[in-house]
Amino acid sequence: MVETLEYLIQQAADHPKHTRAGLYKELLRSQTFLLCVDQPLKSVSEVRVTRSPQDFSVWADRDAEMGGVWVPVFPARDEVGEFVRSRRLRPPKGKEFLWMEHQPGQVFGLMRGVRHFAGLRLYLDAKTQVPVPWSLVRILSSGGVPPDATELYELPVARLVIPEGVRIAYGRVELGGGEGEGKLLCLPAAGHFGSEDMRKLVRLDLGKNGVVWMVCRHFLQVLRYVQAADGETGRYVEDILRSLIGFEMYGEAEALCEWLARKGNEAFAWVCQAVVFGKTGRLAECAAFCRKAAAKYPQERSLRINGARALAALGKADEAREFVREGLQALPDDPALLSLLKTLDAPPPPAQ
Repeated sequence: MVETLEYLIQQAADHPKHTRAGLYKELLRSQTFLLCVDQPLKSVSEVRVTRSPQDFSVWADRDAEMGGVWVPVFPARDEVGEFVRSRRLRPPKGKEFLWMEHQPGQVFGLMRGVRHFAGLRLYLDAKTQVPVPWSLVRILSSGGVPPDATELYELPVARLVIPEGVRIAYGRVELGGGEGEGKLLCLPAAGHFGSEDMRKLVRLDLGKNGVVWMVCRHFLQVLRYVQAADGETGRYVEDILRSLIGFEMYGEAEALCEWLARKGNEAFAWVCQAVVFGKTGRLAECAAFCRKAAAKYPQERSLRINGARALAALGKADEAREFVREGLQALPDDPALLSLLKTLDAPPPPAQ
């Protein structure tokens, strides 16, 4: 029921640390609504159906700091209208705003069609919004209920060196999932984060000083702060990109890949872009992209590996093998490519 879903969204917004299992279950059995930008309706009885992730234009908001986009999802039509009115939105010329209704569970799978998709924001009003990041949307899209524990990640870069003299603050954080309580580290000068951000943490081993945790979003802020202070802009960007992928923040990573390619580091950006396509299950895009990228950068073996794996997952084993063999022409005797080719050549396991 609409009232139940609205109540659970309100509770989650008011109490960010509380369990959300009930909210996720209700999302899977409730109708939801999106704000779309489309051709004007010809009649009041016209019905439009979203058939695939590619045939609709949905409203999304860009995260100004991290680059990904967040799609507002509404529990009722009234909230769609309130969203447009409160923000004084105007549609592009020749288009109009339309609400689009989706049956229970449908909306999550459609998000693969949104470029730079970071997650959903369950919207009641301007002050009541609950983010659902990509990592949880993926579970919902398959009909599963996401675990309620905090998402915990290992350090995605070689190390993090904090300059001497920078003020450090410590706190306590509940890790969930039977992990108990942990020590939270932050650098106030690097940036700020909210209660919602504390649902996604990264582990730092400080050796003799023990293990501490950082909010993933704040870790990215700290990387930018520390490396900008050292004048290492290039390294900062690459570490940020690796971290975004490590934290399953793929929409933000995709946006940064495109920016980095435009700024002259195309080879590294394209390698990471292929990883993003593969990690998010966009296999056809991954295969096509890797073909183009490998033709331009034949020495980047990871493009061959990711492209071949995508082709194999699409049921195109012969094309996958040929793609690897082409890579071996540029990288003869490469152990990773030879190992992958051996795996692709192996007969499939017998049916059970």
